[in-house]
Amino acid sequence: MALPQALENYRKQYRKIKLFQDIASVLHWDSEVMMPEEGREYRSSQIAAVAELTHDWMTDKSFLNQIETAKKSIGELPEQDRSVWNRELEVLMEEKEKADKLPSEFVSEFARVTNLAHAEWATAKKDKNFKSFANRLEELVQLSKKQADYFGYTTEPYDALLDSYEKGAKAAQIQILFSDLKKSLVPIVATAPKFKNPFPGPVSTDKQTKFCNRLPSLLGLTTKESRLDTSNHPFSTSLGKGDKRITTRYSETDPLSSIFGVLHETGHSLYESGLSAMPEWPTPLTEFLSLGIHESQSRLWENQVGRSLPFWEFVYPILLSDFDLTDKELPFKELYQYINSTEKTKVRVEADQVTYNLHIILRFEIERDLINGKIQVKDLPEIWNAKMKESFGLSIENDAEGVLQDIHWSMGAFGYFPTYTLGNIFSSQFFKKFTEEYPDSHNKFSAKGDFSDLLGWLRKNIHSKGKIFDVDTLMKQTTGESANSKYLISYLNGKIEEVTK
Repeated sequence: MALPQALENYRKQYRKIKLFQDIASVLHWDSEVMMPEEGREYRSSQIAAVAELTHDWMTDKSFLNQIETAKKSIGELPEQDRSVWNRELEVLMEEKEKADKLPSEFVSEFARVTNLAHAEWATAKKDKNFKSFANRLEELVQLSKKQADYFGYTTEPYDALLDSYEKGAKAAQIQILFSDLKKSLVPIVATAPKFKNPFPGPVSTDKQTKFCNRLPSLLGLTTKESRLDTSNHPFSTSLGKGDKRITTRYSETDPLSSIFGVLHETGHSLYESGLSAMPEWPTPLTEFLSLGIHESQSRLWENQVGRSLPFWEFVYPILLSDFDLTDKELPFKELYQYINSTEKTKVRVEADQVTYNLHIILRFEIERDLINGKIQVKDLPEIWNAKMKESFGLSIENDAEGVLQDIHWSMGAFGYFPTYTLGNIFSSQFFKKFTEEYPDSHNKFSAKGDFSDLLGWLRKNIHSKGKIFDVDTLMKQTTGESANSKYLISYLNGKIEEVTK
């Protein structure tokens, strides 16, 4: 049955907006991976122009008229199709109402400043000098506070920013969840074993690249639809249907850093690939549901799969060959123990799966106070270092391993960090349900490197759902209950017991 003309018209305009948003993603990806340094200033203007253009289209009154006309024409559809269309337009109106609150000149300025900030952050990190980035960060904080004011909030400004990543989430609720989780994690950290780095010497970037390039295809993301590059901070992005980009960074003394970076970012891209495979893509319902769900996909492939015994039983001989090592030089047991070692570290992206959430809690507490005006940008290094000492017992030697280590604040992404821990909670719950339904999956993992059952399960239960349901409904439909951190704690305790046998 042909769609009513009003629905066709609305989708045509929506898809034009989506097309230019993907063009902006190309500009961002290139600026972080390929662009020469001198192009930064002009690139920031390009990105700002596209951001302002798409914002104008989204907030234009004629688009609102198209949406309202589309709503009226839903009654012409068969009854079984109406609920999905109502949900699609409901999701779009939520997005549009949020966009309507932001003036075009603010959107343009925010896009311009964040693009400039990325390069300045990278230089400051390289120079280990927070003061050289402090003024730009202060500008980003003020813009983010202004953004929160535009969005509106009932309790605190940080809630308005958090809502952009995890709809409906409140900082006070997150605080309670994280406090309870921290209480459970502290005794685990105290008893978890630490194992030394078993690599006999440095592993060249070329050798690591050879191995890392195998991983996306192994998990189900083919080279025809993706590519792997290097950047200052690992990330993944979708540039449109059939075009997913992944980056990682390399440490010759600890090759696991690049490997788990690739596994993590591949998880993100597999989710985006699944979304763009949904019928009728792109529509408002074929977007990712929340950053917490997005992070659940990356953390699941990184941890539940990437740190599992079956995964390493399969890839171990491949790694030895690519790294030009023998099993005597790199014994399997020592490697596997190191992969699942627990050690308090200064850098989040190098943290093990047990202590990782403590890094997130620290960042959540700092950025919440920063946006709510309780602390100042100039005091961040001192506050950061004190919290690292309190939570980890570690002394920060320089800003690069401290307050400058993450890219997020240079992106103006205040409110993003909590979604990592939410993702860890979701991923443990998802994987537990998957193994109940596919109890023999570990044999396919180890014998054939076959992860198709898991990818198929994720496609069916999560990727193909897009934004059709809210997070709580998706969790209940997929696992039978709301999100529960007990599955994460159970997984971590089980992992420690496994490696200490």
